[in-house]
Amino acid sequence: MNRPLLARSGLSLDRLASLVALADARGVSTAAQGDPARQSQFSRQLKELEAFFGVALIERRRGVFRLTQAGRELVEISRVALTRLEDFGQRSSAQPTEVHLGAGESVLVWWLTPRFGPLLERHPEFAFSLHNLQSNEITARLRDGRLDFGILRRAAVAPGLASLPLGEVTPALFLPRSRLPKSRPVLPERLLGELPLALLEGSHAVNEALTVWADEHGVRLHLRWRCTSLVQAAAAVEHLGMAAVLPAWAEATFPPDRVARLELPVLASLNVPLRLVWSRRQTAVRPFLSALAKPLAASLTNE
Repeated sequence: MNRPLLARSGLSLDRLASLVALADARGVSTAAQGDPARQSQFSRQLKELEAFFGVALIERRRGVFRLTQAGRELVEISRVALTRLEDFGQRSSAQPTEVHLGAGESVLVWWLTPRFGPLLERHPEFAFSLHNLQSNEITARLRDGRLDFGILRRAAVAPGLASLPLGEVTPALFLPRSRLPKSRPVLPERLLGELPLALLEGSHAVNEALTVWADEHGVRLHLRWRCTSLVQAAAAVEHLGMAAVLPAWAEATFPPDRVARLELPVLASLNVPLRLVWSRRQTAVRPFLSALAKPLAASLTNE
């Protein structure tokens, strides 16, 4: 069989893998992680691929790393080929096939991990890599093949992606039991004016709801801890004696004799539906994903 592509030197799996790494890192220096030798190798391999195909793969502008149309096409081809080869290699050596799943940190820690045991037992042929990502990152990685599955709010599911329902995130107030009043009825919203609070930074539906409620009732919120993740807020509840609004399923992570969960009527309308999301395009590359989607969703909806 005549294959002119193989008659020339300069093309290799290592060079294609380097191109994919450069695209994912969005730059040579970032991909090299400060290693001058690795940076030099990436630059050389990129030039070798450009010479082999006779086309520019990146736009050469100072301070900017951007793939050309040809570069994007070659990255897509390379990612598919490398994924298929890696899957084949893992199956051939009786190793679990790696499946990549992305979600927010609190979803991964408090909700997904406690429910995942039965799925792992039923499917020893798979190993799962978890990625703590924002919604826009999950969508981008589903589309370019870096992720196989994502967990997103229903409102964040982009057109063209397949999905299955997983249930809802229900917010609740968590606080140390030592801060519950002993001589009067517990009024959760009244406590908001008395307790030091840990809240997420930035504009957030929970923050806005609490602020509106406080303004309407003439209550001053005592914000003492500004966080960038719900896991950080949970740590403030357990270790700093603060209150925080967290997903109800965070309750399982706290010692029940030390931390209490209270429902807040002001947050009743803020339940967030979640969905398991994947790209049909990726199922063409990894056909087993289609069969895995339903049992994966079922395992995450089990209480």
